[in-house]
Order: sequence, then C-alpha cells, then structure tokens
Amino acid sequence: MVMEKPSPLLVGREFVRQYYTLLNRVPDMLHRFYVKKSSYAHGGLDSNGKPADAVYGQKEIHRKVMLQNFTNCHTKIHHVDAYATQNDRVVVQVMGLLSNNNQALWRFMQTFVLAPEGSTANKFYWEPVSYTQEDKPELHWKKLLLRMCRRALPGSRQMWPQHRKT
Repeated sequence: MVMEKPSPLLVGREFVRQYYTLLNRVPDMLHRFYVKKSSYAHGGLDSNGKPADAVYGQKEIHRKVMLQNFTNCHTKIHHVDAYATQNDRVVVQVMGLLSNNNQALWRFMQTFVLAPEGSTANKFYWEPVSYTQEDKPELHWKKLLLRMCRRALPGSRQMWPQHRKT
C-alpha cells in the first residue's frame, strides 16, 4: 500500500506541534530533529556584538541549544504557514509568543525548511533558516517580519515563492 503524500500545511503544522511540545517538555532532545547537514542559528548577538553564527551538525546544535538554558518554556503559536518548494521540501513560517524560565512572553518568528528524509512520504528533517526573537515588546509584527527576512535573506530581493500559472 502506497502512502499518500501529506500537504505542506499538514506537514508544517505537525512539525510545529511536535517541536514546540518538545521544547516545553524536554528541550535537551531538540537536537534529534536535525541531521549531519542541518544548521542552527538562534538570532541574537555574539560577544563581539555581531549576529551570532550558525552551528552545524547534530552535536554542535545540541551544545548550542543547551547553552540557551531552556527551562519552563511556554509557547503560544499565533500563525503557521507552509509552502511546498523544490525537491519536495516544505518551508514553514511560525509566528507566536515564547517564554523561557517563566519570563514574560516575547514575540518570535521562526522559519524552517523541512527536507524529505529518504523515500518515506511523511518523514522529514529540519533545515532551519532563521529565528528572530524581539526584545522590544512594542514592535509591530510587520517590522519583526521585515527584520527576520533581512537576516535570513541578506541581499535577496525575492522573499516569497512565486506562484506560477499552470
């Protein structure tokens, strides 16, 4: 029996549900969403005041996640969008509020690229593109989206997939 390929939105929503549930319950297991070719960048600045570099591979990603000391994380997801791209990948954008260690909720946006893992129709691994957490609660969503896109796609003019007429 051949399994039908799930829609991009179904894949995206299920991934978001699993990821943020794990972040809340056992953040030290987040690295299991990654494979050797995955990268992870968590916004913010390094010790020199420059945008923090991405880390690569499951071990380095685990180390980076553990340094962020996620404790009692709570997330309110406001919006999930997902689109199919080339090579059966799915781009997922998430907007919501995140609290770590019982702190106040902060706006965040996260973009993922989910790539198929093997020939199974419903198994994906994560290729994160960007994460932006806003440290100014009064910032409007549109400004946050623009800032996130600039970080994720420096020098790029096209931010969204083109819709083609078939």
